[in-house]
Amino acid sequence: MVNIVTADHPDGNDEIEALSQHLIQQIPFITTVVHNINHKKGQVAVGDEEHIIFGPGYIEEVLGLRKYEIAANSFFQTNTLQADKLYQQIVNCGKFQKNQIVYDLYSGTGGIAIYIADQVKKVVGVELIPQAIKDAKVNCRINSIENCHFIQGDLKDNLTDPQEIVGKFGKPSVVIIDPPRSGLHPKLPDRILQLNPDRIIYVSCNPATLARDLGMLCRGDFKIISVQPVDMFPHTAHCEVVVLLEKSEM
Repeated sequence: MVNIVTADHPDGNDEIEALSQHLIQQIPFITTVVHNINHKKGQVAVGDEEHIIFGPGYIEEVLGLRKYEIAANSFFQTNTLQADKLYQQIVNCGKFQKNQIVYDLYSGTGGIAIYIADQVKKVVGVELIPQAIKDAKVNCRINSIENCHFIQGDLKDNLTDPQEIVGKFGKPSVVIIDPPRSGLHPKLPDRILQLNPDRIIYVSCNPATLARDLGMLCRGDFKIISVQPVDMFPHTAHCEVVVLLEKSEM
């Protein structure tokens, strides 16, 4: 997939079409080209409008036994071979059982939720980006999964009343958190603790915000059980980390 992100311009469509044709001729393994138009100034590579120039507008990836369709504006791990190991580490930490409800916060295209779906009773995913929710539902259909439910919206708004979401979807045995590099909103750690899970699995790509958030999550009954780095970005200083927290009395 090639995703071209630009500002709006009167001649933009013709220029992008010409660039697209040139790229396809030079690089024949390109399967789709997408043009995102960003109306705001900023360094975020996500557009306010999306136009499919060539191909289906998505790519396909396989993790374990699952197939995923991924659009340009949907988050998905770039290193899929290591992502399989990352997700397996989540499985190892979760100790999932068929009668359990799992909350997957920052669920993206449903990567983690779909990966663990056959091991639990139900997975509830929360994700801000509408396109990612659409992809997650498509991915559930592709993999014949019916026990994943996705909520579109900002976590700080959807978790304003943790007991309300528990009343609607059930109490989670495990909460999985996989936030962006900025980590959790300051109000979220206390609200996650109010969900009263038995385990919390925090997946992080930023050790600094991870340490900050763990400090707040461990103010209650939770303690850190394990910390497992996963090298998702070889030859760089960046590293993904999977942290397991359990209640002190467990």
